[in-house]
Amino acid sequence: MKVEVFGRTDAGRARAGNEDAFLVADLTDPCALRQSVVLERKVGKCGFLLVVADGMGGMAAGEVASGMATGAIYSHLVRPTAQQATEPRLFAERLQEALEAANGDIHDYALAHPELRGMGTTATAVGLLGDSMYVAQVGDSRAYLVRDRRIRQLTQDQSVTPRSVGPGELAATETAQSNPRNVILQALGPAIQVSVAMTRQRVQKEDILVVCSDGLSSAVSSSEIAAVVSAGVEVSAACDRLVDLANERGGPDNITIILARVAR
Repeated sequence: MKVEVFGRTDAGRARAGNEDAFLVADLTDPCALRQSVVLERKVGKCGFLLVVADGMGGMAAGEVASGMATGAIYSHLVRPTAQQATEPRLFAERLQEALEAANGDIHDYALAHPELRGMGTTATAVGLLGDSMYVAQVGDSRAYLVRDRRIRQLTQDQSVTPRSVGPGELAATETAQSNPRNVILQALGPAIQVSVAMTRQRVQKEDILVVCSDGLSSAVSSSEIAAVVSAGVEVSAACDRLVDLANERGGPDNITIILARVAR
């Protein structure tokens, strides 16, 4: 399997800073990118990684948490013991462990730095190996699969609207969530443990993977995302168009997208 990948993050129009982060990485010949550069690689025996993180916690805390999450997930997966996990089941386990390890790192860091108490971040990580992708999620950053111009959401938002939940039913992350429409039920950092949602999906030639923060999914519909990425343009141009669409609608939150087109 070969992939053509591009990621972009944008502060949007309403926020002074950007608390999102993304990372694209080759796990076989370890190489990690946080910059908006088109990367074309063959997926090697140790796999390929896409991560989007949406930080929360106010001031610089969200930016710290999202940056720590992407770095910790990558670091866990390029450890020698993790790189030996080339069998699908073990690869999925290492991906889940990577998010759990990131949670512990962020939680411990916040305890050691009281000024950052309450910081956290969503994290959606897609690992590509063989003919499959493995999606690990905490929070409400999304992963989509676009195939034959049809889009399917691979993740389920771990969030609710404030009015749909009664007193005493929310996790501690509710006060940290910056989007007034949604309340995050869990995130990396605030709690000692997290429950990582895992899914597996076979991939085919010309599939397009979209991983994004809610700065995109809350402003641009899934059908619009499918139309843009299926238009036959380069992944960088499609990414730019989606960011522009979100900003044209007010850009109320930070916007982060990774697009990956599969070829064989």
